[in-house]
Amino acid sequence: MSENTASFTGAAGTIADHAANPFASNNALAKIVASLVPSFNNPVHAVALGIAGFFLLRIILAAFTGKKPEQFTMASVSSESVPAKRNFTPRELAEYNGKDEETPLYIAVKGTVYDVSKGRGFYGPGGPYANFSGRDASRGLALGSFDEGVLTSLDDPIDALDDLDKAEEDALDEWATFFAGKYVPIGRLVEPSSESKKEN
Repeated sequence: MSENTASFTGAAGTIADHAANPFASNNALAKIVASLVPSFNNPVHAVALGIAGFFLLRIILAAFTGKKPEQFTMASVSSESVPAKRNFTPRELAEYNGKDEETPLYIAVKGTVYDVSKGRGFYGPGGPYANFSGRDASRGLALGSFDEGVLTSLDDPIDALDDLDKAEEDALDEWATFFAGKYVPIGRLVEPSSESKKEN
């Protein structure tokens, strides 16, 4: 075997060794690459992979649903105050009709009162659902009617809705699910106590 052939065979063997074992201890570049490969045995790597996976999942979900991921800021947390849950009589609820920019907009659906202030364009003065502001909107939603005639008088008992047919009940249930998913529930619609009735 000539000297050139032996040299070539030796170099080929070295290359083959590196290909078979790229992370061999005598390979400095392989050591660097190995240190960069994430490992779940390393807690720092595990946390970093978890965070990266979370944001990747948000991006994928946004791509499929067509919605941008919600922007989170500390300012948004501090500016949104959730009112304490309480009971509202029909007359108390009527005070929250958004008559001015400082007045919140509340609506009752199936006995639950929601703060719909962020939908002021829909529920505020001049909006398509303005008749429901500060009122029990249940019957109107069930019937798909925005007429004043579907609203119960503030001095009458709360509408029991016991004359709705199956289709109307289903429509109301769909609206209740919508409100529960979109707006903050802040209380319940209740009959006035006998003491408050006497005062009125």
